[in-house]
Amino acid sequence: MKNIMTYCVLAIASSSVYAADKPNILFIAIDDQNDWIGHLDGHPLAKTPHIDALAKRGTTFTNAHCQAPLCNPSRTSLMLGLRPTTTGIYGLSPWFRTVPEWSNRVTLPQHFANQGYYTASTGKIYHGFRRNAKKQPRKGQAGQPIQTEFEVTGKFGG
Repeated sequence: MKNIMTYCVLAIASSSVYAADKPNILFIAIDDQNDWIGHLDGHPLAKTPHIDALAKRGTTFTNAHCQAPLCNPSRTSLMLGLRPTTTGIYGLSPWFRTVPEWSNRVTLPQHFANQGYYTASTGKIYHGFRRNAKKQPRKGQAGQPIQTEFEVTGKFGG
């Protein structure tokens, strides 16, 4: 019995030596998502080969729900890990970083970066309320460069 206990303790203590590397995590947040992508038996006019190939290699959540019926409160809730009723953000503004209570709170991407992951966030997750953001192009400005907000944290290959 003593040998079995010693073996168990050694096995548990050394298990981190054989632990796999951190898993790769790709989190895609899409506003106004529908089931038109091929992976979800989509619409015949929607051609989504790359997202379909990615979905075959990963995990798809088909019973997920947003926290609030409006994008900014839902996005803020997700990024901060708080209920929408806790954040106090119920409309399209303010951006959460302009609210004193949340100006320094660690976001989901920052949390992953703090754990050694390489993170990149772009698009609507971080749109609209940055002080130095450029306005979207007006009619007739098609083809001209626009600002895409991009936040990169953590070390590459984490």
